[in-house]
Amino acid sequence: MTAPHRRRLAAAGSLAAGAVLLSPASASAHSLDSSTVAVRVGEESAGATVSVALETLDEALGTDSATADADEHADEVIAYLEEHLSVTGADGTTWAEAWSDPVRETVEGIDSLSVDVALDTAGADPSSFTIAYDAIIEADAGHEAVVVLTDAAGAISTAGVLTASDTTLRIGTATDTATGVGTGTALTDMVGYGYQHVLEGADHLLFVLTLLLVAPLVAVGGRWRRRDGAASTARQVLAVVTSFTAGHSLTLIASALGWVSLPSTPVEVLVAASVGVAAVHAIRPVAPRGEVLIAGAFGLVHGLAFAGILTDLGLQGVTSVPALLAFNVGVELAQLATVALLLPCLHLASRTRAYPVLRLACALVALAAAAGWVLERLGVVPSPLAGVEEVLIAQPWWVVAGLAAVAVGCRLLDRRSPGTPRTAAT
Repeated sequence: MTAPHRRRLAAAGSLAAGAVLLSPASASAHSLDSSTVAVRVGEESAGATVSVALETLDEALGTDSATADADEHADEVIAYLEEHLSVTGADGTTWAEAWSDPVRETVEGIDSLSVDVALDTAGADPSSFTIAYDAIIEADAGHEAVVVLTDAAGAISTAGVLTASDTTLRIGTATDTATGVGTGTALTDMVGYGYQHVLEGADHLLFVLTLLLVAPLVAVGGRWRRRDGAASTARQVLAVVTSFTAGHSLTLIASALGWVSLPSTPVEVLVAASVGVAAVHAIRPVAPRGEVLIAGAFGLVHGLAFAGILTDLGLQGVTSVPALLAFNVGVELAQLATVALLLPCLHLASRTRAYPVLRLACALVALAAAAGWVLERLGVVPSPLAGVEEVLIAQPWWVVAGLAAVAVGCRLLDRRSPGTPRTAAT
């Protein structure tokens, strides 16, 4: 390794270590800001399953489920949910509720509690009612509950999303009676849900960001060199985005239709590994146009992860395809927003001599985060870099502003000491 490369690696390592040391305490690999209310309607009966993340419940109830037995807080959880869930029939009668014991499960690396509730319709039409639910929402205005409906014919749809501004939802008018597919607001809600899921999923975001690191560069002779201009960079970004979109869309639909099914743990481990592979590629190109290949190949894995989220919502089968497509549109919008906000900063910085250090620092952080996620999802140790996620997710505009400031700073430094050919190796 030459002296300049040693200096670059040392500087990049220092920046990466600083990002780690300045990050707050641990956070999970996905958002805890949403719950699920899966409603089931039969010919003469109705019921639901409420699923809430344990950490979120603990914050609302002041409990510590991580060190407690599975049933230690069961009565407290049921009492809380019962207080915050109310179902009213079309005739204005409030339906009685019979709650089962909570079941502990892990979804996308998050420990959750699922509780079934049987609803006594008292002979009323079970297909038409109003649900009011504000558990967690009443304590956290940013929380939301996705309501998924399975009707008597087995058709699955998203009935809507309950938020602090609207904690009630009418069931019986939210689906198309011919297809059983959610319409209007429900599909719009799914677009928003897909958008939010990506922007609150640090692993998905970090994968995209790490691929963008090399968009302004081209691999030549096993090293990175600057591209000729913005047009060339834009074409490369289009290729990467298209490859990733094709990959995750394919497996998302295939999984929904039951053609592909994998356990969640290996999928989540592979999602973490995808960040690591992208980081290695950003440090030193693994192949010409390797970022396009990585985006497409691991896009298949990310699609399975998205499908796991929707499967947990109860969205499976042909009738759920419109809702899945709406979710996928939200994913794409989030991806495009990420590219639109970050790429200009990266392109500007890539025109300077400081970019190799910035690229290496970002890649090392991504590599460390990936290793931490893999170990955490395999159940070995908690991720030591989980706090980096909290910084990225809780302060997105500060992240964008910070990257913009770094890019401008790199540019100003270059003006003070001009030189370095545009095609120099980086």
